[in-house]
Amino acid sequence: MVARVTHVKVGPEDVAEAVRLFDESVMPAAEQETGFMGALLLTREDGRALVVDLCDTVENMRANERSGFYQAQVAKFADKIVERPSREFYDVAVAKGVQGGPEPLHS
Repeated sequence: MVARVTHVKVGPEDVAEAVRLFDESVMPAAEQETGFMGALLLTREDGRALVVDLCDTVENMRANERSGFYQAQVAKFADKIVERPSREFYDVAVAKGVQGGPEPLHS
């Protein structure tokens, strides 16, 4: 299993809308991608966020990027992003206990 960690910053006033967009648009699309194993969106009140998405193999993660899917999802936030996003890739060494997840908190 591999993880892509995207670092992003939106305006503090856009956090709730970015969460809604991630939940209602990005997640349904991601769930259709080959190898998708889940995702976490971690946010702070100051607008900083981390997206951790999990994939079964590095090959499927690379295919996700080559197809333009990842870039298309980031583009959905273009009017909210205030700093250039960056991303890193990791091998998942341990994955236990996370099942389901909280419903998004809407303000």
